[in-house]
Amino acid sequence: MNTIKSDIKDNNFKNIYLLYGDEQFTKRNLKKLLSNAIVSPDDTMNFSRYEGKGINPKEVIDIAQTLPFFGERRLILLENTGYFKSACEPMIDYMSEVPENTYFIFVEEEVDKRSKMYKAVKSKGYACECKRLSNDEIMKWILGRINKDGKKITRDTMNYLIAALGKDMEKISK
Repeated sequence: MNTIKSDIKDNNFKNIYLLYGDEQFTKRNLKKLLSNAIVSPDDTMNFSRYEGKGINPKEVIDIAQTLPFFGERRLILLENTGYFKSACEPMIDYMSEVPENTYFIFVEEEVDKRSKMYKAVKSKGYACECKRLSNDEIMKWILGRINKDGKKITRDTMNYLIAALGKDMEKISK
């Protein structure tokens, strides 16, 4: 996560990012931060989004090959493609040829770290596993959010909050 935040701060991005794991809140926030940093949120000409299995890799590659239109970068967001569980040879091969002005963000639930796609992405970009936080980590996260708002919380209240809501960052953030 710190790598992604550093890339955003420095405005120096890798061409490929993979966000995966079971912590939806973290994946969604990192996806939004990265997307908005790479291309402007209102730039519909240079942003393409695909979701689900059955995405035509040739179509994605054709878009990736297209130069950005009145912008510096082209962003392609692919969610829950299954490419990291079952091989998609055209995409695996293309990962080593991504143009310098094209950026990919893959957001996946499950990833096989032994797959060729994972290895191709990891060698050319950055893979970030978003997993549920431990009790200590979730307490630090809650404390950070509460302190940011200028509030205080007791340890007993925090323990009650975690007992009531679990470690679901989405529920806690509301």
